[in-house]
Amino acid sequence: MESPEDLVKIGRALSNPLRVRILLMLVRNPTFIQDVAQRLHIPYALAHLHLRVLEEAGLVEGTYVVEEKPKPHLRKVYRVRDFRLVIDRQLLERLAESLG
Repeated sequence: MESPEDLVKIGRALSNPLRVRILLMLVRNPTFIQDVAQRLHIPYALAHLHLRVLEEAGLVEGTYVVEEKPKPHLRKVYRVRDFRLVIDRQLLERLAESLG
C-alpha cells in the first residue's frame, strides 16, 4: 500500500460480504462475470459492479479471452491476484507520514 487511499480502496472492497464471497469463489476458479452472477443469484450488473470494486482495489484482475462459439467474441475472465495484506502499526505510521 502506497497511500491512505489504497487502504481505503482495500477496506471498501473487503467491507461487503458479497465481495468477499466473490473473492473466495475466484480463488478456486477464475471465471466470467456471468458465472459469478449465476452462482450467487444476483443480476449481471451487480456482479460487474462488485468485480470492478475488487479490481480497482488490486485484489482481482481481469483479462480478455476470445470465445469462438457460438461466434467469435471477447469475454473477460477474472482471477484473484497474488497479494499479501498486512495492516499493522508500521504501515499506518508510514501512511501517516505521507500525509505530512
